[in-house]
Amino acid sequence: MTPPREIPRFAPSSRAVHRATAVLGIVCLATAAALYLEPVAELIGRRALVVDVHIWSGLALPVPALLGLLSRATRADFRLLNRFTRADREWLRRRDRRRAGLPVGKFNAGQKLNASLSASGGLVLLGTGIVLAYGRHWPLDLRIGATFVHDWTAFAVLLLVAGHVYLASHDEDARRGMRTGSVPVGWALHQHPAWAAGLLGVKIGEAGAMDPDEERVRHRADDLLPEELAAGSDDPRAQARAILADSDEREYDPEAAPDTVTEHRTSADATDPVD
Repeated sequence: MTPPREIPRFAPSSRAVHRATAVLGIVCLATAAALYLEPVAELIGRRALVVDVHIWSGLALPVPALLGLLSRATRADFRLLNRFTRADREWLRRRDRRRAGLPVGKFNAGQKLNASLSASGGLVLLGTGIVLAYGRHWPLDLRIGATFVHDWTAFAVLLLVAGHVYLASHDEDARRGMRTGSVPVGWALHQHPAWAAGLLGVKIGEAGAMDPDEERVRHRADDLLPEELAAGSDDPRAQARAILADSDEREYDPEAAPDTVTEHRTSADATDPVD
């Protein structure tokens, strides 16, 4: 059976939650800039309208996630994001996490941390925002504290969002997974081997059974070993393609690599000894 070139990653409900949350988050950050930065406020004007949009988009921010709980697939994603494993802790400790072959599941530890920090930051912003919008008659100290926490949390969330966008912009396959719901098998086996192996019904490390398509070639070219780099090549992808092709050939036909197997010859095939 020909192995699949793509595997499903995100259900439509999970992608809808992500997109709706992103849109509301961008609106919140944009209107916050219009309220907080004087040059932007003067450029846009209509402060009362901006305040209303900011408040209502902030109140609506948790709605997509709450609606996502109606979907079994999205609930499963939430559970995975909320569960740290031994592999996740190892992933955070190691600098070679991308090349260490760790049994990473559907989400790596960085993605889980981003989700946790984003959710907690959003809740803090929601709570302090309610105090600022509707607590005019509450104690002054509470409102001052809420303002301080709201502003600095918003700044931290802005940095978190910027980091998330930066990393996503450098991973076309990850963006494809959120855009279309499917990702290339090579990318999945490289970035999330435990999850991909479970979907494909193979053991971790059996990626050699897959065809060396361009996705595998690209990831292999990015992770050439020092000795492979020392060998020199004007085209790292061509070098990676040759390495993968040889690996696949050995996987299917061990006799294709005679230097790694015992040679079998009969006495009739042997040459006469030289005197």
